[in-house]
Amino acid sequence: MATTLFDLLQNGLIKNGDAIEFTFKNCTFRAKIIKGGLITSCQLFRPHSSESENVLSHVTSFSSLTSWTEACLQDVLEEYFTRYSSWKRVYHCRTNVTMGEIRDRSKIMNGRVSEGDNTELYREIYRLQKTITEMSTVLKKHNLYNERWNIKMLVNIEEKQTLRRWKKRKISNRDAFQKVQNLMIES
Repeated sequence: MATTLFDLLQNGLIKNGDAIEFTFKNCTFRAKIIKGGLITSCQLFRPHSSESENVLSHVTSFSSLTSWTEACLQDVLEEYFTRYSSWKRVYHCRTNVTMGEIRDRSKIMNGRVSEGDNTELYREIYRLQKTITEMSTVLKKHNLYNERWNIKMLVNIEEKQTLRRWKKRKISNRDAFQKVQNLMIES
């Protein structure tokens, strides 16, 4: 089952009213995600222009990233023969992360990573290590850092080594789990 914007809203990875944007040939398109995972309020920022223009106002809303980017490229810029990967090129403005990365994080949260695809898990570990490094920098800046919090980088392991299979735990307190997930995502 494909992940949709509605799924990302439901998981709390994006919020109602968040802005998304993409750039094509120096033209930047920006829109908002509203309740239900719909895309609306599309604006175009042309190169060397200080003001935005409202575009695609004849469309109430778009239900997917693909339909929104195709309408922007074809109806506004009249680019008809373009292959454009929406999930890879549309950025979530609040976090400055591609929507594809947020979708991959959603797959991990929902346990939909296939057995052979460890790359997504390593990517998430790397992202979390970067977050810890940034948090450590802030703590050091405010003299709140203790040496015991110093992170240890990943240990190189041989890929031939058999790894122990982890059992997926059953979540007993769903509310507490969701609060911890939101704290991790917002940091």
